[in-house]
Amino acid sequence: LVEKLGVPVGFHSHNNLGLAVSNSIAAIEYGAEYIDVTCRGLGAGAGNTQAEVFAAVIDRMGLKNNLDLYEYMDLAQDVVAPMMLREQYIDSAALTLGYAGVYSSFLLHTYNAAKKFDLNPRDILVELGKRRMVGGQEDMIIDVSHALKYGS
Repeated sequence: LVEKLGVPVGFHSHNNLGLAVSNSIAAIEYGAEYIDVTCRGLGAGAGNTQAEVFAAVIDRMGLKNNLDLYEYMDLAQDVVAPMMLREQYIDSAALTLGYAGVYSSFLLHTYNAAKKFDLNPRDILVELGKRRMVGGQEDMIIDVSHALKYGS
């Protein structure tokens, strides 16, 4: 991708399967020049690539960088953590989103449809993933739920 585009490429990862840092490292190995990171992994679902962990990993790997590991650690612990409404972790919802390969914007709509059609929301999310739905196609949740409940 990097060779074909001829422009700097960046990478943004979510941690719904616990792979944000490793996927970010893989992106660097394949030529990404910019990696989105957040202190404490702050972000949707299970969060994003955690800055302080990423800084530690690339430093241990000997990858050239200008990140100050201790500064990120202090910022995460002393500034970001007290502001967070909840810790970033991989809960059932985040794991299902990652497993299904669908974006977090589907979650609330899926819960509503699951209630309406008396379905397990995980089944709906997995089916949406099988159908390769992407953000902006949330209107398909009702159609998919109807198909799961009544067939076709």
